[in-house]
Amino acid sequence: MNIKTVFAVVSMGLVLTACSGREQHGPMVQAADLAKSQHPGAKVYQSACMSCHALNAKEEGIAPPLFGVKDHVIKAYPERAAFIKRVVEWVKAPNPNDVLMPGAVKKFGLMPAQPQLTEADLQAVAEFIYDTDFTKPDWYAAHYQAEHGKKPQ
Repeated sequence: MNIKTVFAVVSMGLVLTACSGREQHGPMVQAADLAKSQHPGAKVYQSACMSCHALNAKEEGIAPPLFGVKDHVIKAYPERAAFIKRVVEWVKAPNPNDVLMPGAVKKFGLMPAQPQLTEADLQAVAEFIYDTDFTKPDWYAAHYQAEHGKKPQ
């Protein structure tokens, strides 16, 4: 991590912590904590994303929950800049030929593009997703194992 990243993380009140041997970014967030978040991307998420991508909703929602989206994207794009770029590009123009969550696309359909979001909004929400650790609900481990044949890491 370079000094600019460290400064950005510290200035946003976020810290890096280790948990279960895996690096995590930022504070753990539950739905009740979201309204208190000072991260600019939290506001974008609340206004533009949360109605479809709830933090920890069960499978009955209309899109995968945010913690699940982050889990899949971060496995493919673990570096912050690459993760943010992927999320921004995906939200602008979801590509059916470059899907990271094929089960979700099969269940919910391809996410529609979000042209109403500005580049700054997209950047902020992608940073928020990367910088925040979302609490995984109790049902997630069983769901992941059923879908992937192994326990989540």
